[in-house]
Amino acid sequence: ASGWFEWKKSGARKQPYFIYHRNREPLFFAAIGKPPFDREYGQEGFVIVTAASNQGMVDIHDRRPLVLKADAVREWLSHDTSPARAAEIVRDGALPESVFTWHPVAAKVGNVHNQGPDIIRNTGDG
Repeated sequence: ASGWFEWKKSGARKQPYFIYHRNREPLFFAAIGKPPFDREYGQEGFVIVTAASNQGMVDIHDRRPLVLKADAVREWLSHDTSPARAAEIVRDGALPESVFTWHPVAAKVGNVHNQGPDIIRNTGDG
């Protein structure tokens, strides 16, 4: 992914922010799912693993997606990775909050029908 969105409440207004890697590098979110996704039995789906957000990251939520370092992704995805090793990857294989930055974006990001590169354009409204 290129980033994710979070909303910060300011009075009666909610301001969306786009959070991304400072160097615009791709992000690899840790997730847990059950492949292959068996749609016939309603078993499809996954969950995004989260981490504490404790260093002033937009000051929005206490959780954020766990973003893996590129060299940890292949092992995270392996069926041979044990639960103990997965816990080590969570602890040691995630990007620190210091590599992320963010900017305000237009409220239209809240509608799934709005798509395109202008969705992540900095509005300077934050």
